[in-house]
Amino acid sequence: MQQNLSHIAIVVEDYDEAIAFYTQKLHFTLLEDTPLSDTKRWVMVRPNGSNGCSLLLAKGVNAEQKSRIGNQTGGRVFLFLHTDDFKRDYQNLINNNIKIVREPASEEYGTVAVFQDLYGNLWDLIEPKKAAPYFYSTGILKIKDPEKIDLAIAQLKNLRDQTLLESGNISFEIKQVKNDPTKIIVWECFKDEQSFNAHLHSKHLQEFVKLDLVILENGYITANIE
Repeated sequence: MQQNLSHIAIVVEDYDEAIAFYTQKLHFTLLEDTPLSDTKRWVMVRPNGSNGCSLLLAKGVNAEQKSRIGNQTGGRVFLFLHTDDFKRDYQNLINNNIKIVREPASEEYGTVAVFQDLYGNLWDLIEPKKAAPYFYSTGILKIKDPEKIDLAIAQLKNLRDQTLLESGNISFEIKQVKNDPTKIIVWECFKDEQSFNAHLHSKHLQEFVKLDLVILENGYITANIE
């Protein structure tokens, strides 16, 4: 099962003034503006650089709908705008005289401020705190005795199972080269270098090494490129 949130409707007073606010002041992208009738349009905008959920600007046409303009969540923050540069986008709010409801604050999850859109809906502007990069290790192992391939793999699986219990371990994968079953590739991911060093001195790794079933042909410390 796969689902995703495609659009969020936000009730507005006027299509054109809403488009102007979101595109000129918040620098959103206008995705579509299609007339559906003499009074109704299908208008969608989305944050610049995003491929995710878009805002459907829905014009209030009766008293009930108009009563919701600017207060779709009863005074609570309605929408959460993530950014890769808080200072840049916060300064943009100031430059465009957008009302700041709550000044910037540093929270556990990142830097955040609350602002109002042109109708009074509350938004969080958030730059999420960046997680420290994980520590990756790749080892190319050679099983010494072809007669002990099954034993070596069984012991590697046992090592994997114990390593996965380490608090600093994220993942441990074992791959066997198809055209050379004596060659094993081990991919490991740890929270940080300190966790990796703790693993190197762990009892279960030392016990595996003492079995003398494999030799380390090559070892690499690697990094994600995305």
